[in-house]
Amino acid sequence: MIRGIRWRIVVTYMVLIVLALSIFGVYMLQFIEKLYMDNLQTQLKEETSLLATWVAPMLATYDTPGQKEDVHEMLRQTSMSASSRVTLLDLRGDVMLDTLGDADTRRNQLDYPEIAAAVEGNVGMHVRKVEYSTYNVMHMAVPVYGDHGPVAVLRMAVPMKGAHETLQALWGRIGVSLLIVAAVASLFGLRFAHGIAAPIEAITSSTRKIAEGAFDERIHQRGRDELRVMADSINAMAARLSDQIEDLTQQKGKLEGILKHLVSGVIVVDRSGRITLVNQAIERMIGSTADELLQKWHWEAGYTFGLSAMIDEAILVGTAQKKEITLHRPVERTVEVHITPVSSNNGRIAGAVVLMHDVSEWRQLERMRSEFVANVSHELRTPITAVKGFSETLLDGALNDPAITRQFLQIIHDESERLKRLVTDLLELSKIESGHTVFHFEPFDLAALVRRTAEKYSHQAESLGLSVETALPAEPLIIEGDSDRIAQILINLLGNAIAYTPSGGQVYVSVAEQGDDTVVLKVRDTGVGIPAEDLPRLFERFYRVDKARARRSGGTGLGLAIVKHILESHHGHVEVKSEVGAGSEFAITLPKTAPK
Repeated sequence: MIRGIRWRIVVTYMVLIVLALSIFGVYMLQFIEKLYMDNLQTQLKEETSLLATWVAPMLATYDTPGQKEDVHEMLRQTSMSASSRVTLLDLRGDVMLDTLGDADTRRNQLDYPEIAAAVEGNVGMHVRKVEYSTYNVMHMAVPVYGDHGPVAVLRMAVPMKGAHETLQALWGRIGVSLLIVAAVASLFGLRFAHGIAAPIEAITSSTRKIAEGAFDERIHQRGRDELRVMADSINAMAARLSDQIEDLTQQKGKLEGILKHLVSGVIVVDRSGRITLVNQAIERMIGSTADELLQKWHWEAGYTFGLSAMIDEAILVGTAQKKEITLHRPVERTVEVHITPVSSNNGRIAGAVVLMHDVSEWRQLERMRSEFVANVSHELRTPITAVKGFSETLLDGALNDPAITRQFLQIIHDESERLKRLVTDLLELSKIESGHTVFHFEPFDLAALVRRTAEKYSHQAESLGLSVETALPAEPLIIEGDSDRIAQILINLLGNAIAYTPSGGQVYVSVAEQGDDTVVLKVRDTGVGIPAEDLPRLFERFYRVDKARARRSGGTGLGLAIVKHILESHHGHVEVKSEVGAGSEFAITLPKTAPK
């Protein structure tokens, strides 16, 4: 019995060693082979792209006498130094120059995959057998760009003889090393089996009883070797097992409570790639319940391919992963993914923990901030450039002409005013958004304010061939608010209506009560209207529907953004209705009493 157990241990040990070494050897060989081939492909791609860059300026004068010979000589020298075949083709797939010049160069090569990809403007790569080489040949083709796009295709072909010989030698060396390791491990296995075969039945019997719940069972083992240590450990385990089970139950409850209320999504997968745990945040992110996800392979759960690839890499390689990905269902969102491999007690990868943070709002804020900086720079650059240009013209001698001087100074003055308005609006918007603006809420007659403001703009409208009509209540309409800020809203809306309404049109302003607590102020025009796709972004800073016309009218692109923030401070809101060619209507809803 003892001898049988010993040999079973030896056989099992040897099988495990051979299997582990074989898997490791195959994996390492495949990994090294892939790494070698990737490096070879990258190197060939870089050499081909570099050669295409050299050839590009020479093709512009390709028909010049002697230029074709120069190009051919350069390709020939490159082919010799790189031990490769270089072919230059036009976009129809016909060969212009070839360093080998065999029968293949006399036919159209557009049907080759790498040529077809390069003609489309991409980098093409294909490995195949050819007549002039007994080894596979890697073909790399890139487009050659001229001033107006691709003008030709350059291909380099490298026989893979060196790669084949190197990998073959590597296979042999690793195979011999694995055999030596297996032989040495087998010798250690024999000695190991001899030492542990005798007491193994006693330990097995006692541990079976402990596993069945007999925690008072003890193992009596003589000696001071590892088996004695194991026996003592099992005895200690039996004494503490019930306490450990209770502790684990409590820890599981705490973990479930934490995961339940965690804002970030958590996924736990085992080494095989099956999902073993998810929290409620993940269910919200991907639109699937825990019952639909548990015990599924992670690539079946409906993520993007990029996330599945990251999980596989973390499990196989054992390195932490961090990346932003986009989930497309149930809604599109940007997610920051952190994947941490989990190691077992023996150091092997037992699975991975995936932590997913929804950063959609952060990225949107970053884009808005970037766009704001770009827009401010653009808006400031225009008047500054005009002032600088006209002032330099005056300094260069235009001062001697009074008419030109007055015209240029007027332009400089207008651009300075525009710059002043822009800076003023920027400061105003910044103060409102930061909460530093003080609003003076007091009762005032909204109808009277609208009447005064409309009268001010009626003269400007008449000079442009427009009419401003009002529909106001006969009785005073008292609301609580900052009258200056409400006037600022109306001025922005009236200015936009007049600017975007052609001659002969009308602008209508009306005020009416809506229920007992709110009033509605409407500004409607018969102008050019706003496309439906522009309505959601209408109140963004510097967003203009008709950029050229808005700049000619002197607008800064900040008016509607200021309107939105003033309304938010008054607990009001604005609705926009518009039809291209038929005009637009802005409806402002305001509470009658000041916000508390």
